[in-house]
Amino acid sequence: MRRFLFAFAALATALTGACRGPELLNAAARDAGVVQTDLAYGPLPRHRYDVYTPHTLTPDTPVLLFIHGGSWQHGVKEQYRFVGAAFAQAGVQAVLVNYRLFPDVIFPDFMDDAALAVAHIKREVAGDRPMLIAGHSAGAQIAALLAGDPRYLAAVGTDICSATSGMIGVAGPYTFTPVAPEFRAIFPPDRLEAARPLNFATGARPPSLLLHGTADTTVLPERSTEYATALTAAGNRAEVKLYPGVNHTLIIGAISPVIRAAAPTFNDMLSFIQAERAAGWPGCNR
Repeated sequence: MRRFLFAFAALATALTGACRGPELLNAAARDAGVVQTDLAYGPLPRHRYDVYTPHTLTPDTPVLLFIHGGSWQHGVKEQYRFVGAAFAQAGVQAVLVNYRLFPDVIFPDFMDDAALAVAHIKREVAGDRPMLIAGHSAGAQIAALLAGDPRYLAAVGTDICSATSGMIGVAGPYTFTPVAPEFRAIFPPDRLEAARPLNFATGARPPSLLLHGTADTTVLPERSTEYATALTAAGNRAEVKLYPGVNHTLIIGAISPVIRAAAPTFNDMLSFIQAERAAGWPGCNR
């Protein structure tokens, strides 16, 4: 049995790391609900989002806004169709967003895009229904910073406690220090402290679920534990779940039913949403 699990994990890692990995994961995404693509949340070409709506939509159906990763340089929402389909099948309306990337922009321009998306989707899609924000890797950093630094959402006429009921970060670099030259270009030294979610853990924050693989060498799992410690020290609710042997790509690919057995990412995200729902969506209320 153990040999089988190791073999399965190796296969799953190869699949998510392959250049055609997203295509294969998306090809297996079935019954994605009602899908609307390339809707606009702003005036620029990258200001686009897709909506995956469950067949049954109720006044309490939650919305999950997902921000993709890609080192702030790569990625498109279409690569994550399997994320939208998985949550729509589970009764959660999923929204996948694009944002501007380096070298066209640097920090904090993509933060402004994400804030604009949150405000628009809360107003035009979620309305009075609860909305959570989530992201993987660079997307998790963006989601966490939206949840921490109030300036971004204030600039678009809202705030994190009004707009969202929770934040889910998957393998996020919440305490990072850029080393590679391209990262130093994206985050100039005079803006670096403002880019670290760790620096904005105090004050009322929505409940956070932080997921990380122990085999992640792209973003070390300590990033999640350090951020959670800071949030809880400030009186906020934050939970970390570490997945033994799971790496940076496998943790997000495991949302797909093709390799879901490789990591409990989907089940833990869904359980978090359901628990907040059962509690009456307390949000920032501690």
